[in-house]
Formats: sequence, structure tokens, C-alpha cells
Amino acid sequence: MPGTPIKLLWSREEDMQHGKYHPVTQCKLTGAFDADDNLVALHYRLSGQSILFSVRPEALQNGMDPAAFQGVAQSGEAAIGYSVPNLLVEHSMRNPHVPPGFWRGVNVNHNAIYMECFMDELAQAVGQDPLEFRRKLMGKNPKHLAVLNAVAEKIGWGTPAPQGVYRGIAQVMGYGSYVAGAAEISVTDGSKIKVHRIVASTDPGYVVNPAQVERQIAGSFVYGLSALFYGGCTV
Repeated sequence: MPGTPIKLLWSREEDMQHGKYHPVTQCKLTGAFDADDNLVALHYRLSGQSILFSVRPEALQNGMDPAAFQGVAQSGEAAIGYSVPNLLVEHSMRNPHVPPGFWRGVNVNHNAIYMECFMDELAQAVGQDPLEFRRKLMGKNPKHLAVLNAVAEKIGWGTPAPQGVYRGIAQVMGYGSYVAGAAEISVTDGSKIKVHRIVASTDPGYVVNPAQVERQIAGSFVYGLSALFYGGCTV
């Protein structure tokens, strides 16, 4: 009937078949210490899909995807927050038949997880506090350090956590915005995770509407948690 609005919906099967997915990636990281347990070398080797290759091939630079290095680049608006004397970051582009698309926090989300989890592993390897281990590497990156210090203070990092509660901390910068988070969690029955509290800090530069930024940050944590605990798609 002319003038009557109608609603068109893909079935779940159509959505799975024709939708786009977050790029599949994997990463191998290697670090080296000197005799005083200082991190002196870091090799970050990322393999995975390129969104730009799929949707904007003209944006590739010499056949490479510059967006793949969000959060781990050596300089610019995607720079890594750690100063390591010997740093090598590599990306091997592999594009299977499953089409990738833009997902909230494009590229920076998996890079942040890979890097920050490895920072915790490195700190544990030399018996150092995860926060202090990071701080020692961030003297030349004051904005990265500022957001990290802010969440450490708000979460009470220097005070004991409640019994059975564990704390974690992380930071990253992507697309020119600096973000850090700290969380308190507990684990029951060996696998059930409860998130008690999350503290976030961000420096996105000049802000026109602070409420918008606050909602973006809060929403990003909820979005990330839902993907971590509940999201999944078997293709």
C-alpha cells in the first residue's frame, strides 16, 4: 500500500551469511630482559585480516594496512605507551573468505588485549608489580601514564583488595585517545567470573560534550564485557 511503512528484517541465517565480522587475528609476543630485569626487547608479531583490504583497498599503503597497528605503532595517533630499546612490530595480512567489518574499537581492541596481557606476563616473569612494571616503561609517554595513574588511584591499587577479589589494570591509546581501566573481579567454582567494579580514565583531547564521552567510555566497557563473556559466532 503506498505510503505505508514496512519493516524488513534478515533472518538469523541471512544475518550470519551476509553480515561482516570482526577480523580474526592471532599474535605472538616475545620479550627479553637484561641482568637487572629491565625489559630491553619486545617483538610483537600480529597475523590477521585487514578491514581496509575488504572495504577500502585504496587506503592501503604499499599493500599494507596502517590501521592494523592501532595501539602498537611506534609513533603518531596510535602509538604504543611503552619505551623499549629494541622494539619490532610486524603484521602479516591474511584474508580468508569470511568478510571483516568495522567493530567498535577497530583494531585497537585486540591489540590492547594482546599487549596488556603480555605486560602482565612479563611483570610476573620478573616478580614485579604489574603497575610498577608498566610505570618504569612509560616515562617518555606522560599521557599514557596519566590515565594509568588515575585508575590506579581510584581503584586503590596500593591497598589490599577484599578477600577473594583480584585486581587488574591496563592502558592503551588508539585514534588519538588515551584510555586506561582497572577492575576488581572474583572467581567462583573455578570458572564463574564476577566483575565487582571497573574504573576508567580517558584523555580524548578537546571535548565539546563531556557527557557524550562519559557514555562512550561506559558503553565501551559494557560492549567489551558482553563480547568477552557472551559473544561468539561459529562460521
